[in-house]
Parts: sequence; C-alpha cells; structure tokens
Amino acid sequence: MHDRKVIGILATPAINDNGYTVTAIIDAYRKAIVSHGCIPLLITPLKDIDYLDLKDEEIPELTIMEKNMYLKLLNMCDGLIIPGGGRIYNYIYYVIEEALKKDMPILGTCMGMQALAIIDNNYTKCISKNETGINHCMRNTKYVHKITIEKNTKLYDIIGKKEVEVNSCHNYHIDKVNNFIISSYSEDGIIESIELPNKKFVVGVQWHPEKMYDYDLDQDKLIMAFVEACYSKEYISL
Repeated sequence: MHDRKVIGILATPAINDNGYTVTAIIDAYRKAIVSHGCIPLLITPLKDIDYLDLKDEEIPELTIMEKNMYLKLLNMCDGLIIPGGGRIYNYIYYVIEEALKKDMPILGTCMGMQALAIIDNNYTKCISKNETGINHCMRNTKYVHKITIEKNTKLYDIIGKKEVEVNSCHNYHIDKVNNFIISSYSEDGIIESIELPNKKFVVGVQWHPEKMYDYDLDQDKLIMAFVEACYSKEYISL
C-alpha cells in the first residue's frame, strides 16, 4: 500500500459544550482510518441553514450546484464511511446514492446502516424502535451482546466466526431489507448487519467497529477489509 487512500466520512451538525453549532464526526472514525494508513476527508453539509433547528421536511432540496460539489468531493475519495448519529439528512442520502452508483466501498455503522436500509427499501418505513429484552443503547461499554453471523456472507468471510460480541448504542433498528442480504442477528433477533451482493464492499453494521478496532481483532478485521477494498480497484468518476 504505497499510496494513501482517501476515505470520505459524512459529518453532521451538532452542538458542542459551549452551545456552538459544529459540523463533526466521532473521533473514533478518524483514528480507525488513520491507524490503517488512510486519509480521512469530511464531507459536510453545504447549505447555509441551521439544520438542527429545522424539521426534515423543512430542509430545502439540494441544488444542482450543491449536488455537483458533493460529486466533486466524492470523486476525491476511495471509500465512504456513513457514521452513526441522530438524524439522516438529505445530503447524506444523496452522497450514499451516488457512492453506490460509483461502486465505491461503503461501510455504514449504526445510523449509517439504517440509512443504507432506507435507501434499499425505496424510502419506505423499515425502522422500528427497540422493544426487546436487551438494552441496545449502552454508551462506552466494550461488549453489550453477541451476534450470530450467517455463513456464506462477506461478514463471515471477513471475521471467520459464527459468533462474536459487539458494542451497541442505538434505540432503533431496521426490520426488513430489499436488495441487501442480512448477514447477522443479535441474540434477541434484531438485524445486526447487512451487505449488498455483487458489490465489492457495501456493508452496514448496527454496532460501532470504529470504537472496537484497537481492542478487538475481529472488529479490526472488518475495518481492514473495508480499507483493502478501497485499494483494490478504480472507481467510476461522476
């Protein structure tokens, strides 16, 4: 790996401790990417609006100029990470859709997996609130529950185990897929990972491997597999 690959990471608006609006990612994503020799590139919202004060239906549609700017950013990237978060904005959906057209390696975590599923289900309802015996929203906990990985899936090929433990920090989960296949379930039956067949690497996981890569070899394998996919081919310019 002589050249350094650029990994786009979708950033979202947030409020910092001083009450200022910032555009940010959880630092674990940056650390995970840099630890494998890649360059993180934040893909931020472009509109001059206060996203946090607007409902989803109040956010204006993307202009042609904004779409072209996102395409230019995407063409600078060799892979895309869709991180976790609280809301999925229209620019996030647009960047994901274009990355899929480009056949770019994509890793979605937590809300990022849910964004993939929503697109896969043609924006119809596919998200439900967690109502099971496991508390899936446990921040800063190294291991929360086990998952069972389906054989004959990319995730199984990467990790090489039928069962592993994962962290967990989400209140909602997906309950169906369309073109994706389900590659793992939690102990209480929640869909924990999905992947898109016939693509080099399009994987969504409900947990946070970027927070586990430095203490769990199985999760580091997942990050490394994504990075290796970013090195493996050229992508279509949009």
